[in-house]
Amino acid sequence: MGLFSKKPPCPICGGKISWFLPSKIEGQYICDTCYSKIDMDNDKKCNLTMQGFKEYLAFYDENQHLKSKFAVSEKIDFGIWDTKIIFDYQNKLFCMSKNPDKTVFEGKHLKSFIIKEDNIPLFEGSSEGIRCYTSTVPERAMALAPQIAQYMMSKQLARAIDKMDDGKENRTAPIQLFDIPEPFKAFNVELYLDHPYWTVIKCDMDGPRFSHEHPNVNDYIRDYQDSIKEIEKLVKALKTVAFPGTVEISVAFGTTSAQGVQKSVAPSVDPIEEIKRYKALMEEGIISQQEFEAKKKQLLGI
Repeated sequence: MGLFSKKPPCPICGGKISWFLPSKIEGQYICDTCYSKIDMDNDKKCNLTMQGFKEYLAFYDENQHLKSKFAVSEKIDFGIWDTKIIFDYQNKLFCMSKNPDKTVFEGKHLKSFIIKEDNIPLFEGSSEGIRCYTSTVPERAMALAPQIAQYMMSKQLARAIDKMDDGKENRTAPIQLFDIPEPFKAFNVELYLDHPYWTVIKCDMDGPRFSHEHPNVNDYIRDYQDSIKEIEKLVKALKTVAFPGTVEISVAFGTTSAQGVQKSVAPSVDPIEEIKRYKALMEEGIISQQEFEAKKKQLLGI
């Protein structure tokens, strides 16, 4: 049969089969309405049999009950085009969508979760408790301050040279862009499930970025703190629906996580030299006096 040949009706609902790139299961064409109901792990979807699909549709109909009673208590937004997660605290439900139009999971389906900054654990959760790790991102961002200051000075020098002939900006100097890599790229979220159609769900949220033209450590850290608030909201929501009553454990920097990932141990530093370095950053206007005083107290242990 050719691409535009008449196809038999959908074996599930008897509906019309799409003429453009119709979906198949075990060689049989499935209508778009039935096929669009599939929401499962990719490997399970790729190996789906016709019998398995019929069993899934029975599960899909049962899941409609959870969708109908879903009352959104919390919504986590991982960006305009990224993942949305909604939670129903009263019924202990969650769904990987901005509306309960995909599979609705019960809290008991979540075995554990881990949230990382790239490959470094930030939070881990299970029925045994929530482990909260110390992040080094703010400090690593602060360590880039001298490079940012050097970039800004080079940019100002190039602008001054550009004006030397007639005092006007002729824009003849090559455009300089700040391209030093940020401390990390993304928050990576992994949810491990005990569910007939899902084993693991992975999603991520981009970390903050430096401006290519006007990089600023304070702006970066402020954006990072805003992102952390959203991540902490996600951790609280997962705990509420899946692990209520579990304790939160703060894990010291350099401790091995339950997943076997080891954070590097912070190198020893001379507090006096560090205070001098941060004071220089304050005098250059890169950090505020309040931030300098806070760092000074931290380094002196007071």
